[in-house]
Amino acid sequence: MRIKFSEKINKIIKNLALEAKNFGVKIYFVGGLARDVLMGINPCDIDILVEGNAIDFVKSLNFAQIKSQHLDFGTIKAQIEGIDIDFASTRVEIYPFPGCLPKVQKIGCNIKDDLIRRDFTINSVALEITPDLDFKIIDPYFGQKDIKERTLKVLHDKSYIDDPTRILRGLDFKLRFKGFDFSENDKKLIKNSLKTPNREHLSKDRVILTLNKLFSDKSRAEKAFCEFVDKEYYKILFDYFPASKSNIKKAFRIFTPENTAQVYVKYILQIGQNPSGEALKAQMSNSRLEIYKHFKNLPQEDICLYYALTLDKKALLYQRELKDIKLNIAGRDLLALGFSKGRIIGEILDKVLRKKLAKNSTIITFEDEIDYVRKTFIP
Repeated sequence: MRIKFSEKINKIIKNLALEAKNFGVKIYFVGGLARDVLMGINPCDIDILVEGNAIDFVKSLNFAQIKSQHLDFGTIKAQIEGIDIDFASTRVEIYPFPGCLPKVQKIGCNIKDDLIRRDFTINSVALEITPDLDFKIIDPYFGQKDIKERTLKVLHDKSYIDDPTRILRGLDFKLRFKGFDFSENDKKLIKNSLKTPNREHLSKDRVILTLNKLFSDKSRAEKAFCEFVDKEYYKILFDYFPASKSNIKKAFRIFTPENTAQVYVKYILQIGQNPSGEALKAQMSNSRLEIYKHFKNLPQEDICLYYALTLDKKALLYQRELKDIKLNIAGRDLLALGFSKGRIIGEILDKVLRKKLAKNSTIITFEDEIDYVRKTFIP
């Protein structure tokens, strides 16, 4: 089969294929790149799998500039003619405990043994790279069939137990690619894995990283969260999860944060770790100045999260009435009016701000503020 690359990329790949042949290894496109090509999606990043030791292979290339390497995993990043390319060695991995990070057992295995460690069959297809750029499909686990049938299948029955984040990655694929869904057997495997999840060695960092990716696309984030709750995928982390889909939906509509993923992930962690909701509300009076000062330096994401967790009307007041109010005058303006340096400057600015924050305040412009200072603080 042929892949539509630019002339420059084709030249680089052809050179790599020739060098691989001379070095005595085979190289492949695998995982997301191979899957996307088979789905008719043009590839973006170039990742190459070496059936052998990728680090040794890349170091043999006199035209590759090495940028970084990871000896334990046999991975290396290089720049070739200005293009960054990630190279990985074929490897066998094991999971010493359910949910933990995998351990590399062997580097330089055959392609079939590498492909079986993948998450889903749709990602277990490899395209062997040859000098004539006629890519040979390697598909020992019938990934092409599942791509065609838009079915998500893991490669063995303990897959979701070994790595629960595969549930979340599967949900991401399901929402990203129209028509995809878990196979009926996978739905049973997921349900069984969540009945008695083993969290003793769970890599929470890996779960959080996967959640961030899952919620990063604003067009899919709400659907992803609803499925996360409805399908009880939260059991990867928590037994009990009293989340309110309506509350967080309302918070997003009102506060429109830029970083969608940050809010969803923090919400999940806060609710899961503090299901009773105790001590979530900030301790502040009804003073508009105090409310303003509490929220003004917080990122919009944090204010959105706070409201989703508490439904505190003070956050609404800040968003709708106080958020865009700012003082035009500064300390230098008060000094120019004859005030002395010191605490008095801050006190006056606070009083002007309090007056400006008052409901139906008539103090709006710089001139209004200066006039208020003259009338109130200058005899």
